[in-house]
Amino acid sequence: MRRWIKKLLYVFGFTILILIGIGFVLLQKIRNEFDNQTVLKELNNRNIFPRSEMIPYDKYQIHTNYIGDLSKPKVLLIHGSPGFWFDFKNIFADKTLQKEYCIISYDRPGYGKTTVPAKKRLSDQAKVLASVLNHYGQVNEKFTLVGHSYGGAVLEQTILDFQNKISHAIYLAPCLSPKFQKAKWYNLMISGKITNKFIPYELQNSNIEMMALEEDLSKNERRLHEISIPTSYIQGKKDFLVPFQTQAYYLKFHKNVNYILLDDVNHFIPWSNPELIIQAIKEQI
Repeated sequence: MRRWIKKLLYVFGFTILILIGIGFVLLQKIRNEFDNQTVLKELNNRNIFPRSEMIPYDKYQIHTNYIGDLSKPKVLLIHGSPGFWFDFKNIFADKTLQKEYCIISYDRPGYGKTTVPAKKRLSDQAKVLASVLNHYGQVNEKFTLVGHSYGGAVLEQTILDFQNKISHAIYLAPCLSPKFQKAKWYNLMISGKITNKFIPYELQNSNIEMMALEEDLSKNERRLHEISIPTSYIQGKKDFLVPFQTQAYYLKFHKNVNYILLDDVNHFIPWSNPELIIQAIKEQI
């Protein structure tokens, strides 16, 4: 019996090491190829010059980038988990949008150049986002909000808590269904203090967010009937991270939705299909 226990412990430990190694390699690749300066340089070479700004939040700062005239209708982009403002670089690069809108993106708490610590609760994520809206918006001005993956959950919470600031919501493969957002075995595995020390901070922060997601989404269910703003919902059937059945779940609560479910689209819509986002922004139901 003891031998089997030892073998299980060895397998368990080896699995943890493999996951940590894979996560570290992937994040190093992202850092090397898609860091803040690299993306800015890439955009500048295409004659696109986002403006960077740090917004005070308590004793911390929120890092933002925007492009376009601040007097025009504003679109705020919310990245996933983990992620960065420049996950939406293809949206920033669209010059037709620049003529009609001011496009804004930010590093959520725990990521990029934002110094606000990671937030476990969606309600705290929404408060940070509201500070960005307040900073860039005029009195009574409403924004179009775009949320990808976990950013979709942040978008939902922001609608519930600050609906008067939003004119149009665009969900991209969002994490909205409690049933599909239960903490996975690997979330539980890397939540321990020992394993947490060996993984990159972006994955630590992502894990913090994911561990509380199911509970927060479940609490929101009773309030979803309060949402009345026009909404777009885009997802693909090749999404292996967020089940596409999430769309059917959301439609049970909110009927004023222009939804698209595409056969050949994966989870990474901001990179693989930015044209879908651009179209949804321009349509403005």
